[in-house]
Formats: sequence, structure tokens, C-alpha cells
Amino acid sequence: MGRNRAERGSHDIGGHGAAMAREYSDVDPADYLYLSYLSRLGRAIERIGQRHCLARYGLPFSDVRLLFALRRAGPSHALRPTDLFRTLLVTSGAITKQVDRLVANGMVERQPDPSHGGAFLIRMTERGREVSESAFRSLVALYAERIRLSQRERARLAKLCEKLLADVNRFLADPAMDLDSAA
Repeated sequence: MGRNRAERGSHDIGGHGAAMAREYSDVDPADYLYLSYLSRLGRAIERIGQRHCLARYGLPFSDVRLLFALRRAGPSHALRPTDLFRTLLVTSGAITKQVDRLVANGMVERQPDPSHGGAFLIRMTERGREVSESAFRSLVALYAERIRLSQRERARLAKLCEKLLADVNRFLADPAMDLDSAA
């Protein structure tokens, strides 16, 4: 008999660490396992978000993430496309496609940017705000229901992730950093 989908997707996390330690015995597992786990978590969270948002809102998770970014922008709920692709770590072409879909769905609109002649802002509409609000709350509830971390563990993990993101952002922003010569 084959394994069910949950079993096939779970893989042996401990076995992964043991296999890596066996193959790279000269490198401390603490120096790389967290990166492997974070990468895997990111992909898994994207898949969960994608399935949830498509089923519930008919939108790809990437579009909902764009709405979340606009929501975080403050009362105007508007950002320049450049700010969006930098924030969401996607290409300008991806932002254009996402904005086009969201405009067609009445969730965002393009407006002239008064501070940059010829440029424009992407502003969330009331419909976009409602979808953003519902999607955020439903995803938080979904994860809270399924992920078995205490409030204290979630808070500690959030602080560690903030620290890691700050370091990674500094690393990426350093023009002197030659990523090709890291070895």
C-alpha cells in the first residue's frame, strides 16, 4: 500500500539532519540545518497559502501577499510598484501581472503619484481591504489551529526570525559582498 499524501509530504526531518551530518561530518549541523528547515518551511507555507487562497478567494497567494503589503503601507494603503517588488522579493514583471489581475478583480487601482511625475501608485480599494482582512484572519486562524507552538514559542521564534531577516537583508544590501566567492 502507498502512503497517504500527508505521509509522503512529511519526510523524515530528523533523518534529513542525520544524513547531512553523515555526508558533511566536518561541518557543524547547527551552521546549516536551520537554513534548510527555513527554506522548506517557506515553500510549505507558500503551498498552504496558495491552496487556501485559491479555494477561499479565487486568488493566488502571491496576489493576497500583495494586498497584505498594501495594508501594511499605512492609511493610504498605497505603494509604488518599485516598493512592492522590493518588499515582496519578486520581479517588476511579476508585480505588473499581479496588479493587472487585482485591478481586473476590483481590489486595487492605479493612481498618479503626486510625488513622482509620470509615476503611479497602486492603491488598495475597499474590496481589496475586505479580502485582505478576511484572508489575513483566516490564515492566522488556520495556522494557529494546526501549528503546535505555544504563545511563548511563537513569540521567541518571531524574534529570532526578525534577527535573521535583518542579517540577511544587510547581507543582500552590501554591494561589496561577492556572493560568488563565499567558498
